[in-house]
Amino acid sequence: MTNKQPPPPSQQPSQQPSQQPSQQPSQQPSQPLTLTELKARRGWFFSVIYLTLILLLILFLSFVEIVEKNRDVLVGILGVLTGSISSMIAVASGRDPAEIEELKEQLSRQEADRAALIARLRDAQISLQLKSDQVTQLQTLMISELAQLRATQLTESDVELDRHVKEWLPNK
Repeated sequence: MTNKQPPPPSQQPSQQPSQQPSQQPSQQPSQPLTLTELKARRGWFFSVIYLTLILLLILFLSFVEIVEKNRDVLVGILGVLTGSISSMIAVASGRDPAEIEELKEQLSRQEADRAALIARLRDAQISLQLKSDQVTQLQTLMISELAQLRATQLTESDVELDRHVKEWLPNK
């Protein structure tokens, strides 16, 4: 009789991952649903139940004859009920109309923000261009004035000093 010994440590890690997935779900508690998830799930259940009731009502009315006296009222009610089937199908397929409206509002806000940013960028570009033009004009004027100043030769006798400065200068 041979005693079976446990496998060497190099083989044990390969066996443990296969055991961990079975233990993992029991160790992790399920996450509680958020309010929006609960609303979405409740809306989905209601829309499926509503569609089932409408189908059952149509099936029932196909076998039962409607009294002529109540025909107009029942046809009106059925029209209203079947008119909302499209929104119920949308909810059942995962497209909540309230969520779609919320996304549309968010998109319109972002479009407004985008337009405002584009306008600010345009204004900044215009301002930058105006400043660049002004600097260019000032440089051109300074160059022309310096050229004129160089052309005229000034001597000390052409410079007039303030009378207070003249008092403090030594006499020559």
